[in-house]
Amino acid sequence: MASFVKELTRTDVESMLVIPVAFMNNMPQVQGGHFTNVTVSDAGGREWNFGYYVRANQNPRPVLKSGWCHYVREKGLRVDDIIIFQRLEGFPVRYRIGATRRVTILGQEVWTEEF
Repeated sequence: MASFVKELTRTDVESMLVIPVAFMNNMPQVQGGHFTNVTVSDAGGREWNFGYYVRANQNPRPVLKSGWCHYVREKGLRVDDIIIFQRLEGFPVRYRIGATRRVTILGQEVWTEEF
């Protein structure tokens, strides 16, 4: 199972999730353009549809854009939260996304359960 973990930046929270270029081989191939739809399940089993875009030039910058801001709002994500994105084994290809947040409880930092 391939995955990446990312601390969210302002860009990730306000407009699009920038995907590490090294993870592109685990994303669907974009044929005949620079966009495809990707369905992703969250930790609770809810499905989310995101637009997956890749630049057409020599400097690819893969991103999840359309549908992403809705996910951010629904989950209440903010800068410094952590996203866990996985490509699951099997066919057809499936993806899973989760988030976690660092909180302080009684003076100690802990991470929330994945949501």
